[in-house]
Amino acid sequence: MRMRLLAIPVLAVSFLAAACEEDTTVNVPPQEDSSLTGISVTGLGEVRAEPDIATLTIGIEASAPTVQEAREKGADAATRLINSLKSNGVDEKDIVTTSVNIYPQYFYPENEPARITGYIASNLLAVTVRDLDNAGRVIDDGVTAAGDAARLQGIAFGIDDPEPYLEEAREKAVADAKSRAETFATAAGVSVGTLLSISESSAPSGPILRAPTTGGAPYDTVTPIQPGQTTVSVAVSVRFAIQP
Repeated sequence: MRMRLLAIPVLAVSFLAAACEEDTTVNVPPQEDSSLTGISVTGLGEVRAEPDIATLTIGIEASAPTVQEAREKGADAATRLINSLKSNGVDEKDIVTTSVNIYPQYFYPENEPARITGYIASNLLAVTVRDLDNAGRVIDDGVTAAGDAARLQGIAFGIDDPEPYLEEAREKAVADAKSRAETFATAAGVSVGTLLSISESSAPSGPILRAPTTGGAPYDTVTPIQPGQTTVSVAVSVRFAIQP
């Protein structure tokens, strides 16, 4: 009887130990997401520069009663235009066809179905002019060569090699980002720490001159072209660590 009585406490102790093991919980504090810490700012840098290239959007549009006639008239006008561009020193690699279309021309009589009255052929070019002093002459001679089929849709100015200006704009953008971060840090009562990340976006831009569509006989005065200045812009997204 004594042996049975002694066994009961031993079993009780064993069950108690097992229960304690099952109920034991270890709490691990959550890890802080480092991507959510720090001071994130955007810095801007701009550099003004003189454009050295112009891009013309120029082409032809010809109408005729049939598709074949419209195509032939359009091809003839486009050939004259391209030959004029080349004769004014535009390199063949700087003449790019951006669209070629032939589509019907409709007449809409009152209370009647629309009917086709002819066809229009169009051919649009993107032309890079590297001699800005000659840009006006390139436009005038091209329009004259294509005649009434000529269509001039606009001109944009840019920089052939913007990299030196981008480098300067990047330096300004990073300096601007650091200045903004220091302003925020001072207001929050902390200090700017090490640089954690940086990314860039850039977009050179410049003035655009819209010219009217025209054609016809040559003019005594060359079309004046004023390139002005263009702006090379860089934006950087920067994140700095925070120091107490």
